[in-house]
Amino acid sequence: MFDNTKGQLFKKRSVINNLLKSLSAIFIFLMMFVTFSDVIGRYFFNSPISGATEIISFLLGLTIFSAFPLVTRDRNHITVGLFERFFYGKVRYFQRLLVLFITMGIVLFVAFLMLDQALTMYFDGALTEYLDLPEAPIVFVFCGLVVLAALIFSAVIWRYISNGGDPKDGASTDY
Repeated sequence: MFDNTKGQLFKKRSVINNLLKSLSAIFIFLMMFVTFSDVIGRYFFNSPISGATEIISFLLGLTIFSAFPLVTRDRNHITVGLFERFFYGKVRYFQRLLVLFITMGIVLFVAFLMLDQALTMYFDGALTEYLDLPEAPIVFVFCGLVVLAALIFSAVIWRYISNGGDPKDGASTDY
């Protein structure tokens, strides 16, 4: 029974990973398409796409925040290892664990700030300048994706603790 549950959980993770990868790719493609169409319209037909800058801004945010949980899962964040060579054994284990917890705390803090901003925008009725689209829904989506990254980060920490540290061949990607 446990193995079947584990298999179902792995399938759900795989579906979420594939969905996030697909969304990131779609958002990047749409951003390129809108930019290309705007440039062609602007320089060849003297008719740019109305609100292209706002659309591209939303697509950029969606691209970043849909890829953020994937980067978190793979532990591919930019890191600086200035003091890595000075830590060995248990000291290195606890140093990395502390960094993981601090990073997760920062991610949760960013999620809180985004939720606060989204609620403020929602109650103020904030609209984009040119297209008059409500800004709050997109910021709620950003917040949800950051919360997903925090949940994935908790799985990363759990796996780190369960394995007694990082695997010898690098970070595992099946969180």
